[in-house]
Amino acid sequence: MSELSSALAREVRSGRPVLALTSGDSMRPLLDTGRTQVLVVRAEGDLKENDLPLYRRPTGQFVMHRIIRVDKEFYYTRGDNRCGLERVPKDWVLGVVTEITRNGKTFPVSNRWYRRYVAAWNLIYPLRWAAYKLRGAVSKPRQRRKEP
Repeated sequence: MSELSSALAREVRSGRPVLALTSGDSMRPLLDTGRTQVLVVRAEGDLKENDLPLYRRPTGQFVMHRIIRVDKEFYYTRGDNRCGLERVPKDWVLGVVTEITRNGKTFPVSNRWYRRYVAAWNLIYPLRWAAYKLRGAVSKPRQRRKEP
């Protein structure tokens, strides 16, 4: 694990808010690589559906995906640009996003427009899932039939 990764984990665990630049495409269109910043604070207590936790997988990789479902031991998360759920043990979670800065504008995750975006994005999930599956089926090369 890199020193930067260790420093990020240490800062979040210390209780100091951390401003981080996002990377990756799993949370597009909301979080765009290199253009979106998030303010992460230490997670206190149980998180709830639609929260954006920052967690670290055993591989050392940091991930920020939306919580879709919560149970006693796990959070079930999914990136806004993904279809599958990931079962995340609660002790993997380091922090939670409280503010997002996008296109020079900062807004808290409690902002009503952000909450409407999340509700709409979750509402159209079945359509996004169908489009994802259809795109995968169309892009797979057709297998040739073997002659006996």
